[in-house]
Amino acid sequence: MEFECNRCELRKTCTKPVPGEFINRGKEKTIFFIGEAPGEEEDIQNRPFVGKSGKLLREVIKDLPYNIYITNVVKCRPPNNRKPNDDEINTCKPYLLNEINIIKPNLIVFVGRTAESIKDYLNFPNTLFIYHPSYALRKGKAKEWINEVLTVLKEKI
Repeated sequence: MEFECNRCELRKTCTKPVPGEFINRGKEKTIFFIGEAPGEEEDIQNRPFVGKSGKLLREVIKDLPYNIYITNVVKCRPPNNRKPNDDEINTCKPYLLNEINIIKPNLIVFVGRTAESIKDYLNFPNTLFIYHPSYALRKGKAKEWINEVLTVLKEKI
């Protein structure tokens, strides 16, 4: 799902908007992961969740028996990897809602607090919050994080 956008100031400081990525495993159910914003590696590679934290999330999803969609609340990298502000989030809201309408997921997983902050305006019945993988990396608890996420995903779906 490639797109071009110039609706906010973030576009001036990123390489290119980072679209969501669909991993089609030919399954009936789809899990939709929403992160905060592209980081430096995502901006360079034009793919979501490919930096250190993204690699940890991809470790979790690699063997899940579902279709997977991964995206971010905002599509352009904020300067210095800062959190996106409310105006930036609201500007990207139509893109995220469009992704959800196209993918029609069975479960939305909010990856981190910034992603979870949009939960109310999505009005989606089946959601789950997980800590951002960067939290696990900072705490040196990557293995524990992976096991915890797999456990809650299996329980939820």
